[in-house]
Amino acid sequence: MTFNFRVLINILSATAISISAVSAFAQDGYPNKPIKIIVGVAPGGLIDGSARLMATQLAQRLGQPVLVDNRPGASTTIAANAVSKGVPDGYTFFYGGALSASPILTKNSAVDFTKQMQPVSMVLSAPLYVLVSNKVPAKTMSELISYSKQNPGKLNFADIAPASTLTMHAVSEKTGFNFTPISYKGSAPALMALVSGEVDLTLDTVANYLPHIKAGTVRAIMNTGQARMKVLPDVPTGHEEKLIDFNSSSVFGLWAPLGTPEPIVQRLSKEIAAISKVPEFIEKFRIATFVDPQGTTPAELLKATELDYALFSGVAKRIGHVAQ
Repeated sequence: MTFNFRVLINILSATAISISAVSAFAQDGYPNKPIKIIVGVAPGGLIDGSARLMATQLAQRLGQPVLVDNRPGASTTIAANAVSKGVPDGYTFFYGGALSASPILTKNSAVDFTKQMQPVSMVLSAPLYVLVSNKVPAKTMSELISYSKQNPGKLNFADIAPASTLTMHAVSEKTGFNFTPISYKGSAPALMALVSGEVDLTLDTVANYLPHIKAGTVRAIMNTGQARMKVLPDVPTGHEEKLIDFNSSSVFGLWAPLGTPEPIVQRLSKEIAAISKVPEFIEKFRIATFVDPQGTTPAELLKATELDYALFSGVAKRIGHVAQ
């Protein structure tokens, strides 16, 4: 039997880092220097905005600066890798969606959050909406499904991200819904295409579309989350309509490098849970994201991520989707 001393050295080094971090937590108090939250998108928008709101509140509660570091690119894998390969000392975290950087959607430098990262807390869960152009005659999801079956190949779907298309394929598997995907580089061009009638529908979070929904130029007919949203109380969920048996939402959470001391993870999880109950924070969060903050346990974030992985990996395999 051959003994690999390099493996032993790596194990001892990792153990030493972990012990050192725990010792620092116990002896010096945590935190005793600024904390960095790395996000994989450019400044502005839902992810960055919610991260900064959370960082401001955490800084007040922890007594140390909490800095948001934007590292956009490569479907957030640049940011995710920076954290997954970082020192697990409780001073560097990733904030964002696990799915976009996962092996299901990303071929190179993908991060499997269920194995390579440590969950801290879900912060935001925004349901996805089926949004249709005014030129489409259907007023409900059931009507849209019937229309698609009567007119196979006619409905053009604005594909803004692999996750949205995979969700629509999941809807199709359950209902027989028929659509033709057309790729767009993000929500903004898809929205313009939807308003102009260039495409018939898309699937997205609702924030950018609300003015057009209120103006009547775009219709929201179903959300794929667990519950109706307060901003669109008349739009039912797919569960209510008995059309789907899964939940598909944009889930954003705080993740730490694997090996981050458990006391630090639990401390931050509890702080985020407490912040999420502060009325002033809730109000600002709703304005920025149109949903309430979550503040879950690490186990709840991990479970939500595992469910997403199971849903999307299954759909991807059945339709032959190849990670890009």
